[in-house]
Amino acid sequence: MRIHRVVPIFALLGAMLIGTTACSDEPTETARPAASTTTLPPAPTVLGPLGFGKLRLGMSRSEAEATGEIAAFDDTNDPPGCGRYTARAGWQGFTNKGEIVAIMPGKLPVRTSEGIAVGSTVDEVRAAYPTLEIGYNWSSAAVPGQSAHYGFLGIYRNMPADAKVTQIMLYNDRDTCHN
Repeated sequence: MRIHRVVPIFALLGAMLIGTTACSDEPTETARPAASTTTLPPAPTVLGPLGFGKLRLGMSRSEAEATGEIAAFDDTNDPPGCGRYTARAGWQGFTNKGEIVAIMPGKLPVRTSEGIAVGSTVDEVRAAYPTLEIGYNWSSAAVPGQSAHYGFLGIYRNMPADAKVTQIMLYNDRDTCHN
């Protein structure tokens, strides 16, 4: 029987609360959670023509670290002078003798300055980059007007007719650290 007494009391309290706030001439302020200081800024969406976000091809290790985008360097020295780095957002790249020589945003939803993205067809890549060179494992093209190149994974010799770009990378001529 107690439940029958409690329900009307909560209903009455709820109505009073609604009534008092509904009659106020003052705008109500919605409480917002405090911003987290550990969240990362959103990843950039354009790869190129010479960098990604604050990171640029040709930067020294100290310049790259100063951008705040690098989480770690791994100087493997295999092949000699080569190393890898990982960005705070999770993507990776290569260094050669301490210089940023390749940027590989992995599966991030990026596009080139000319609009090529994961899912672009071979014909779309050829139209954007007439210098496209089809390789055995991946293909590449010069970045228009720059001393850099795009690499397109998913497009290669003996590819299926419906082949599409699966990943994009940006690199310069000093990148001798991957195939």
